[in-house]
Amino acid sequence: MMQKVLNPLIFRNFSFLLTSLLFCQYGMSQSLSVGPNAEFYLPANAVFTTSNTVIDVDASGKFSVEAGSNWGSSQEYVNGPVTAYGTGETLLPTGDNGVYAPIIADHTGNVSGTYYNESPMVGTNGVNVDAVGDVEYWKMSGSARVTLPWNENSEITSLVNDNGGSLNSVAIVGYDNGSGIWNLISGSQTNVVSGDLLNGDVTSDALNMVDLSVFEQLTFGIDHQIVLAANDLFLTNGISLVSNPVRAEETNIQFTASNEMIDLNAAIYDINGRLMKTFDKVDVTTGIGNLSKTNLKSGLYFIKFEYEGKQGTKKIIIE
Repeated sequence: MMQKVLNPLIFRNFSFLLTSLLFCQYGMSQSLSVGPNAEFYLPANAVFTTSNTVIDVDASGKFSVEAGSNWGSSQEYVNGPVTAYGTGETLLPTGDNGVYAPIIADHTGNVSGTYYNESPMVGTNGVNVDAVGDVEYWKMSGSARVTLPWNENSEITSLVNDNGGSLNSVAIVGYDNGSGIWNLISGSQTNVVSGDLLNGDVTSDALNMVDLSVFEQLTFGIDHQIVLAANDLFLTNGISLVSNPVRAEETNIQFTASNEMIDLNAAIYDINGRLMKTFDKVDVTTGIGNLSKTNLKSGLYFIKFEYEGKQGTKKIIIE
């Protein structure tokens, strides 16, 4: 029994010592690949370089770091799974296909993560999810508070602008493989967003750990409740939908406006974010506005209103 416990520790320490000789002696550095059933282990405070090389990890291999490690950069990252041993705040230097997308995990116990620069699974949006990104995703296991980054590759601009226009509505969503539903991984309005539309990150609820085993994939989504809060500011200027859902016999989507508005614009998107209709300079001088629903099939849609630089989005069902 003791032999079985010690062997992995001995192997990891030996792996690091051997690699230190190869990479660090006399300032030399070389590329690194982790082969089948092999493991490379990096202590938290190790001085390590791969000569600006992506580390490829075989499907049965493992690149592991000690909790508290912050190694990784856009020039040196891991193309494959990364595991952090222990408890602490750790950077998992994941990337794929030329995109560096590291995870910051504040974790209790071991945690692992892999990044995929490809479209996530298609599923149904949960109650508090207005939209789900379709560019990239991560797979994770363990228990942690999670921070995921975005960059120009992530198309956050489209995700935000097509779903309410509020950067603070960006949240981390997870795909439940059992139900096929994308849900927020932590409570609504608990995600913390920093940065701008081109470069930033979002962190799950700082007060609660996430059981990552519940979710098959993680990516970016839109928190419905934050969009509603933004809408409330917009709707107080006078816009309110008359009926929702819109009945089959109705030819228009009707809304009321308490104030006269000039140059009100609107757009209708389907549940996948595709633009279906646009309406420019809608007439609301009588306090009532109409948007034609011609050629719109039954289903869930989003109406985005824009007036004097302000935006608001509302879900609507057409029967």
